Formats: sequence, structure tokens, C-alpha cells
Amino acid sequence: MNFAQAQAAAQNALSQAQGAAPASGADDEAIPELAEEEEADGAAVDADGVEEKDIDLVMKQANVSRAKAVKALKDSDNDVVNAIMNLSL
Repeated sequence: MNFAQAQAAAQNALSQAQGAAPASGADDEAIPELAEEEEADGAAVDADGVEEKDIDLVMKQANVSRAKAVKALKDSDNDVVNAIMNLSL
């Protein structure tokens, strides 16, 4: 990912975090199914200290499971943009 792509991803994440409409709704239905499958496998996710809206945003933007989104947010001190960037690289 080059600098321009990284900057565009960060701007998109920030605009969505501020309440703007998502860029595309194609992923909205697939991600909850993925999260349900992973949680059904017994992998309970400890999301203490992480806001639900941030988890959802990271899941949608990076196209990852809930567990990966929570881990990325915790690793980046709840910084949504850094979590997305770390998952996208």
C-alpha cells in the first residue's frame, strides 16, 4: 500500500467514525456472519475497554473478524485509523 492509498484509507475511516455514510454497503452483511462463525467456535472475544462502534468500523474497513478487530484496536491503544492500517498492510 502506498502513501496515497494509506491516506485515503485513513480519511475514509475518519469520515465514517464521524458519522458519514459508508463508502459501500457490500460488506455489511458478510462481516456479521464471519463474526458469528468465529464466536460460535468458542473463541469468546474480550472487548473490555473497546467501543462497539470502533470494532464494527475496523471490521468493515479491514474486512476482518471481530476477534482480529478487537486485537488490532487493543494493540493500537484504541486508535481506529492505526488499527485499520495495521490490518491492511
